[in-house]
Order: sequence, then structure tokens, then C-alpha cells
Amino acid sequence: MLSRLQDFLSRHRRKFIVTGVLVGGTIYAARYAQRKLVEYQEKQAREFFERTRRMHHFESTERTCNQVILGMGEEMCQAVLHECSTDELLEQLRQNPANKLELWEQMKIVSFTRLATFVYASSMLVIALRVQLNLLGGYIYRDIMTEQRQITDELKQQYLSLIRHFITHDGIRDLARFIRSQVVEVLKSMPLTRQLTLADTEQLFWSLQMAINGDTRHDPNSKMSKYLLPDLTRLQERFNCSPLLQQMYNETLDLLESEDCIGVCAHNVSRGFVLSCDAIAESMGETLQHLAPGELQQQQSLNGQTKQSNNNNLFDVNTVLMALAKLIPIISGLTSHGYDSAARPHNLPTQLLSFYVVSEKSKMLGANVYESFSSG
Repeated sequence: MLSRLQDFLSRHRRKFIVTGVLVGGTIYAARYAQRKLVEYQEKQAREFFERTRRMHHFESTERTCNQVILGMGEEMCQAVLHECSTDELLEQLRQNPANKLELWEQMKIVSFTRLATFVYASSMLVIALRVQLNLLGGYIYRDIMTEQRQITDELKQQYLSLIRHFITHDGIRDLARFIRSQVVEVLKSMPLTRQLTLADTEQLFWSLQMAINGDTRHDPNSKMSKYLLPDLTRLQERFNCSPLLQQMYNETLDLLESEDCIGVCAHNVSRGFVLSCDAIAESMGETLQHLAPGELQQQQSLNGQTKQSNNNNLFDVNTVLMALAKLIPIISGLTSHGYDSAARPHNLPTQLLSFYVVSEKSKMLGANVYESFSSG
């Protein structure tokens, strides 16, 4: 019996070896695959947790960013109003002086300067704060993940205070003065009696935008950092500039001078002037509604014809001619108040800031900055 078993094992030895190898290999492979599957699932879980955690931190950063923008936007609006004030001119005009024509010419320049300054300054402030707060948020997230503390409260305060150069130091002043010089060039040959349609007004803003953007030394789109942030020497004078603060400062400069930021600012500015024209059209419509029927017919211009229906005057604001002198109070009125969270009608500064805050391009810019610095 034993000899038969030995003989059987001897004759089928190779089969047993092969079978053993196959069974053992299969068991090993199964266990290896199971271990790898567990590792993969754990890795996926960690990545999901990290993505979720990063997303929650980014959303928190975005909420903070929006609050800071609207808070500092109010200060920015007051700075623009201070730099482009019409109060003194209006007070002189109320006294019906002999130089009334000269004062109206000054009102023309200041009104257009103030509107254009609000369009550019609002866009620049939103972009700068999106960049700063998302860059800072990325650093803070990396500190959380690595359990380090590079970003101290003092460093955070110093870095965020950089934008105050724009609002409380030279930024708004330099921007408004540059824009004023371009407004003078564009409007100097345009008399107050010039009759304008809404399309003419849009063309006027387009010419002004091209004049401002065409100056390569002072263009607010491509030279944002020139207005927004202090130079390095002034930064070092204000703070005991740590290597990390200087690094963050240089990274912010690089971002503000990048094609992405320049493109977003240019897009926002163009949309801002469109929004301004819409606000002007709405105000013009309300002004014309208060005219007597005869005056309204004189104002309309569409191949010399007016539109009548059911004895009611219907007018297309795009066909109405309005003297530049009558357009100036409308433009001045749109920008005569600072930021108002109650969003009073025809408050252009509020509309501009609110529009830029929710702009998809601005939000995408902030997301890209956060992604870059939180995973770097």
C-alpha cells in the first residue's frame, strides 16, 4: 500500500509541484491584490478627505474674500470721491457766477474722470484682494497640512496691509490723476452743446478706454502693481521685512503682472463701461419721462420721426439726442455717492463692485491662485 502511494507520488511528482506552485501563486497574488486594493482605497479616501478639506477651506477663504472686498470697497469709494470731488464746483454753480461756462467745463472733466476711476479702481481692488487672500489661504492650508506655523498673525496682518497703499496712500490719487489727463485729451475738443445719442456716449467711453489702456507706462490693466502695492523700499521701511513676507510680496507682484490678471482686469473694465452705459441709459429714460410731450418729440431723433401709439409717447432711448451739458449731471449723479450696501437706485459704485465680486473670471482667477499655492 505504501509502495503504491510512493509510486503514485513519484509518477505524478511534477504535476503536484506545478499544482502547488499554481495554487500558492494564486493565493499570494490574491493576497497581494487584496493588499493593493486596500492601499488604493485608503489612498482614495485620503485624497477625497484632502479634497473635501481643501474645498471647505477654499470656500471659507472665498467668503472672507468677498466680505473684505465689500468692506474695503467702501473705503475705496470714499477715496475716489475725495480725489474727484464736485462739491466745490456745484456750490459755485449755484451762485450763477460769470465764469459759469468754465465751471461746467471743469464739471465735464471731473464727472467723466470719476466714473472712469470707479470702473478701473473697483476692478483692480477686486483682483488684488482675490490674489492676496487666495495666496494667503494657500499658505495657511499648507501650514495646516504640514502642521507648521509659518504664517503668523503678525505676518498675515503685514501682508494684507499692503493693499492699503492703494486706498490711503498714493494709489487712488495716481490712478485718478492719470485718468484725468486722458479724459482731458479725449474731451477737450467736445463742446458742451454737442448733441449725443447713447451710441455716441458708448463710443466716447470706448475712446477713453483706449486712451487709458494705450499708455504703456501707466495703463492700469498691465501696471496694476504700480498703483496697488508699495515698492519694496517703502515696504522695508514700514516693516521688519521677513524673508517670507518678501517672498509673498514678490509672488503677488508676479501674479498681478501675469497675463491672467491683465486679461481679467481688461475684461472687467470693458464690462464696467457697458454697465455704466446701461445705467446712463436708464437715467436718461427717467429724465425724458418727465419732459412735456412737445419737449420729448424735440429730443427724439430717428430719421426725423417719432413713434406714437395709442396717443401715448413711446420713445427709444437709443434714438434720443441729448446735449453733453445735460448728460454731465446724469453721469455725475451716478457716481456722487460712495458704496451703499442697501444698493440705492443708480448707485454705480455699488453696482460695479457687486458685479466684479460675482464675475466668473475673477472667481476663477482666485481659485487658480489658491490651487497653485495650497498644493505647492
